[in-house]
Amino acid sequence: FLAAGMCQPQIEYILVKPEVPAQLLKPTPISTRQPVTYRDLAVLATEHLTSAQQANADKAAIKEILSE
Repeated sequence: FLAAGMCQPQIEYILVKPEVPAQLLKPTPISTRQPVTYRDLAVLATEHLTSAQQANADKAAIKEILSE
């Protein structure tokens, strides 16, 4: 009984994996618009900027989830 009382409690480590919403892991859509006019080109540039901003927002959200 004496020897059993001297044992250290066993510590078990469990890796907790954070859950990242599937929406944040989906590819950010990129426009396939084929510009014909200068206006089309401006619209395409705006669509690409919006896609880049969305991708950066997704990355920021994932970073926040992983740093919790």
